[in-house]
Amino acid sequence: MSYTITTRRTKKGLASDLYVRWKGQRYRPLLGHDLSKEEAHRRAIEMIAKIHRGELAAPTTNACPTLRQFLPTYWQTMQVKQRVDVRRPKNILDTHLLPRFGDRPLDALTPEDGLAYITARQRAGAAPGTIRREWQVLMRILNLAVDFEKLDRNRLKRVQVPDTTKRERVATKEELRAIQKVAQPELWRIAQVALHTGLRESKILEIERSWVKLRDDGWWLMLPPARTALKDTPREVPLNQHALLALKTQIPTVDGPIFRRWNGPALTVAWGRLCKRAKVQDLHFHDLRHTFATRLQNLGVPLEIRSALLGHRLRGTAGDALGSESMTVRYSHGGHGWNQQLRYAVTLLESPDLSYGLSYGRADEDATPQSKVANARKDQQKVWWSQRDSNPCLGLERAPS
Repeated sequence: MSYTITTRRTKKGLASDLYVRWKGQRYRPLLGHDLSKEEAHRRAIEMIAKIHRGELAAPTTNACPTLRQFLPTYWQTMQVKQRVDVRRPKNILDTHLLPRFGDRPLDALTPEDGLAYITARQRAGAAPGTIRREWQVLMRILNLAVDFEKLDRNRLKRVQVPDTTKRERVATKEELRAIQKVAQPELWRIAQVALHTGLRESKILEIERSWVKLRDDGWWLMLPPARTALKDTPREVPLNQHALLALKTQIPTVDGPIFRRWNGPALTVAWGRLCKRAKVQDLHFHDLRHTFATRLQNLGVPLEIRSALLGHRLRGTAGDALGSESMTVRYSHGGHGWNQQLRYAVTLLESPDLSYGLSYGRADEDATPQSKVANARKDQQKVWWSQRDSNPCLGLERAPS
């Protein structure tokens, strides 16, 4: 008979517990405190003999809750942490985790169960990033159960998940021209807002007419607090001429979202079809946010300004340069001069000669947009990316800024 001995810290010392199954029942008796490895195994064998002889009463109830039974505690914790946006974890639980693990006790889950789940999701065609997000939800629940002493340990924490690659796709000027030529006007206006504000897709689709405000220094987009602390958003974003035109052209006469007929899934499908018609490969809508940030970087906009516009929090440890800058940001609360810098940054994007990150150094203005559409995967052996400093030297000099 196989058995497992686990240890845990207690006020009396290091406790050793036996875990064994016999006739469909789980037994988890205490073996003792501060035992040597040999002594723990000796006592375990003696305890198993008692179980076989019926001298140790079988447990009458299962103390460990099932995944479904523990969910109220999980949701209550999310509420305490003010995680307003729980749509993604709820969808993950309802669609994937509960159908597979919902009625099983948490201590009955094994690494083999976790590996089987990941393998099944891979066979179903789920992307590595999607699988990792699903797995993170399950890990939070299991770790929380350990913290609340409903589970002795997380048995799935050693399960390996698929590796993901950091996406660095940036749209080129030629690609955007090709997309504009075949895009329906409303979808192109959404893309323009993304390119000139850097906002995420979900936040763009939430924009209401009341969020667009005219102040002494120009038009601004006033945003509500982020739904979750994991993805922060700026409180206010200056609007340049392109972003303002895209929003004002679309503003309805009644209150509510400006792009009210769109939602996330519909936009994803429409954007994919649009890129296919424009013969642009491997360009996600979220890549427009990367394009916004890269264009600002190419224009020489400081990191602090870019972080503020993107809603990013500069991270670092105390004592290093990034940590000091992060602390400075925490103690700096803007003002008129700061707002001027933000507005100046987005105004730079209005230049018609601005490079969107042209592929392979030089643009041929006489070529058709379709012939100049760049594929992000092209010439990967050269490690060529329009926004990287590690590009191979082709003898081209950078134009003076």
